[in-house]
Amino acid sequence: MIELVCCDMAGTTLRDDGLVLEAFQRTLASLDLDERAAHRAGAYVVETMGQSKIDVFRALFADRAEHANQLFEDHFVDAARDFGVREITGARDTLEALQRAGVGVALTTGFSPATRELLIEQLGWRDLVDVRVSPADAGRGRPAPDMLWVCALRARVTAMSNVAVVGDTAADMTAGVRAGAGRRIGVRTGTDDDARLREHGADLVIDSVSQLFGAIVTDRSL
Repeated sequence: MIELVCCDMAGTTLRDDGLVLEAFQRTLASLDLDERAAHRAGAYVVETMGQSKIDVFRALFADRAEHANQLFEDHFVDAARDFGVREITGARDTLEALQRAGVGVALTTGFSPATRELLIEQLGWRDLVDVRVSPADAGRGRPAPDMLWVCALRARVTAMSNVAVVGDTAADMTAGVRAGAGRRIGVRTGTDDDARLREHGADLVIDSVSQLFGAIVTDRSL
């Protein structure tokens, strides 16, 4: 019996529309990297999509990581304000339906709490989900399990096997495996394809979060 669904944000419940990669690209440009270093960093960013942003920058830039992360957050906020933030079609309706069915909902993200709350404000979701967790709230970001454990503690679930993890990246699925989540559901609205999601632990892949109610509540055999 699933008690809590932990959903990723960008690419899963809200439309990415290229904002994350745009912010990364602006950040790399701001750091004045040579062509080879910029190419290597860009490839690593794509490979680690979904992971904690500060961890990505620590791996890339070591002592410049904090500066790079702040640049990224600033560029992302600017891009979000310029282009707007939209939910994945049906996301709010689905999350509300889960809650009415007695299933708790949490949001996780690799963004800082400040950026997370800006996105939630722009979506008009402040009243929708009480449990919202970033790496800064948990200790480590994805693919570590920490954010999922914090969500479970805050929601007071009885067992991690009663938690479902939903996301668009391999990092989401790996975090779910490491956390001991009972369900790991990939969505096709973001970064990774079915094969990569399943390789990293997805037991189900759906077109979008709009199908989540059916996967969690309607057909409990899935």
